[in-house]
Amino acid sequence: MAMRRVGTAGEEQSGRALGYMPGLDGIRALAVLAVIVYHSGFSWLPGGFYGVDAFFALSGYLITSLLLTEWKASDTVTLRSFWARRARRLLPGLFLMLAGIGVLSTLWPHTLDTPYLRLDTLSTLFYVANWHFILDHANYFFVTSQPSPLLHTWSLAIEEQFYILWPLAVLGILARGKAARRTRLVRLLWLSVIGALASAAWMAILANATGDLTRAYYGTDTRAQSLLVGAALAVALALWKPAEHRSGRLALGLAGAAGAAGCALMWGLVPETSSFAYRGGFLVAALSATGIVACASQVGASPVTRALATWPLRSLGKISYGVYLWYWPTILVVDFEHTHLTGYELLALRLGVVIAVASLSYHLVESPLRRASFASWRARLALPAGALACVASVFTATALLASSPVAALAPLGASLESTSVHLPLSVRLAASPGAPASGRRSSGASAGVPSATSTGASSGAPPATQGAATSSGASAGSSAGAGAGLSPTGRTARPVEVLLVGDSMAGTLGVGMQQVQSRYGVQVVNEGHPGCSLGDGSAFKVLWYTAPPGKPCGAGGTARTLLATWKHWVDVLNPAVSLYLARTDLFDQYVDGAWQHVGQPAYDRLLAGRLQQAINVLSSRGGRVVLATDPYFASGLQPSGQGWPEDNPARVVAYNRLLSQVAARNKATTTVLDVGSLLSPQGKFQTFVDGVPARCTDGVHISVSGGQLIGEKILPELRSIGQAHASASPGGSWPGYSVSAPPWFAKLPCGA
Repeated sequence: MAMRRVGTAGEEQSGRALGYMPGLDGIRALAVLAVIVYHSGFSWLPGGFYGVDAFFALSGYLITSLLLTEWKASDTVTLRSFWARRARRLLPGLFLMLAGIGVLSTLWPHTLDTPYLRLDTLSTLFYVANWHFILDHANYFFVTSQPSPLLHTWSLAIEEQFYILWPLAVLGILARGKAARRTRLVRLLWLSVIGALASAAWMAILANATGDLTRAYYGTDTRAQSLLVGAALAVALALWKPAEHRSGRLALGLAGAAGAAGCALMWGLVPETSSFAYRGGFLVAALSATGIVACASQVGASPVTRALATWPLRSLGKISYGVYLWYWPTILVVDFEHTHLTGYELLALRLGVVIAVASLSYHLVESPLRRASFASWRARLALPAGALACVASVFTATALLASSPVAALAPLGASLESTSVHLPLSVRLAASPGAPASGRRSSGASAGVPSATSTGASSGAPPATQGAATSSGASAGSSAGAGAGLSPTGRTARPVEVLLVGDSMAGTLGVGMQQVQSRYGVQVVNEGHPGCSLGDGSAFKVLWYTAPPGKPCGAGGTARTLLATWKHWVDVLNPAVSLYLARTDLFDQYVDGAWQHVGQPAYDRLLAGRLQQAINVLSSRGGRVVLATDPYFASGLQPSGQGWPEDNPARVVAYNRLLSQVAARNKATTTVLDVGSLLSPQGKFQTFVDGVPARCTDGVHISVSGGQLIGEKILPELRSIGQAHASASPGGSWPGYSVSAPPWFAKLPCGA
């Protein structure tokens, strides 16, 4: 689902304020390793993202400790100096990474480029990336596109917001007043504890109310719990000083051991999709990490502290900020496509690269600039000049990419070609009145044109069912178009109305079909909407993300809202044909308290039931229903080098078979058109079909030219299927012919 942050803690490395605590570097090292392992796709660490909360808790503790140390010495906090130290600590490494992204985006445009890279850069510079990604996540195409190389900066934003707001709150409570100093510390402790509990409760409320885990995950208000738990520890230690007593040191040692056990359990057993994670799990993870921080910062002789202070962990912890800054871009660049490595070999290479880059950043950029004097005006201009240079490098890279003709056509999934297994689609056109039994199948990609192919094991479908075509072919379409719209008397006949429903796959098909509809006496109303499919549960997983269905799809695992919307359209429009096409049915769906997908008996029964409900709704006024098979998909590779589950060819085969089975039980009303074979000729993913770029560069959606190509092949079929109803039943309130794309289409990488 979402990216995880493992950045630097906020303490002073100079040692003047708190002194060097090597065990804390060990915590950083383990946290950053946990997140890297998690994002490299290793299933044995499903909760590795809780390393973020370890860093948040550590930052909360160290920042608050620094503020309290200064307050005790001078009875105040100099905010300007505090913020200047934070900027000097964090900005040089960040600027270097952003400049590197600009260079990498030029060298590997299809690895690091996203449509939002410029906005990502600006939101990173202004430390609002978490809110930027929250807003973008409401955009369906954010979660179905290549992830941003800056996605990991969301937590940098949260920490920086904490660095700005928390010192103001601390100073407001601890400022001179009538209350005793200890009383003011107690008030600050209560603020920390109540704030942490309120933040955790608010996370649970948001997760329950909306089902959108992204808002709960990225929000500053919901993630403040971990920072405030660390802050509470700092205040508590300042009040009671347990390390000064033997019993206190024993208690701190036990807290460290308990915290280590808690982290092991959370990191090893509780995934991000667990309901517990958002209903107290993040708080438990923060408390566990805080237990370790308490021990490592106060009891140097404890077993936990000694283990954390070993040289390898201590060394990695010192450069953990740079490791975090570079690990995510490294994962995107050092992948299977470029290395042909997987598993632990790929992980080792990535670690080697990121540690080398982070070490250079630390010794050549971060440390020298942190120690340098910025007394002159020229020196003070260095940071804003660096920010401008970073923005310029990214803007230049994205401008070059946008002007590249190759960028418009090269598929993200091209790397799969070398490991392709040509799997046939197994669903034939279901026999039904008015539809031909077979037809000409379109040819494969033109010679010499690069194409991407799906990966996976053979479906084992019997030869008699493999690759059967269902359209009448281009030649038949041309002849049908010659007489389209003419009655036997030569007068213009009413066009056959087709209602196109489903998710963005249907929507993109409709864009191209509407360009050629008038040739065939067909009028298409395109109601394909992003994310809308019959398989939607309360949430779905696609690529890195977990998200709820959006409007008008409905939620809750029943699809009632979607079916009610379709019923309204049918009542108003009275379509002769309703065509359903969706890819979202292939995603992992959260249904009845479990993650399920097509090919599993429970989900197949649920989806078959919803398809039956949809057929009943779409045919309720006598029109015919057409179920379109899915093609193969190639949306790229996971960091582990494996394909994404929703691209698994076996799911496509199982889904298309299910469509055929449901249609066979509804022969009087329902037809299956094998659109999948038209888009995936020769049983494999192809960007080009009959020499036409039929798929967008995301390896998923249908381009305008692809929609035109498919329209030329199936519109005559749809006219034939719906002619009887169009002639016998009066039409509804149909709009005029439309050839305009929906607003969201412009957000897709589909070219012209």
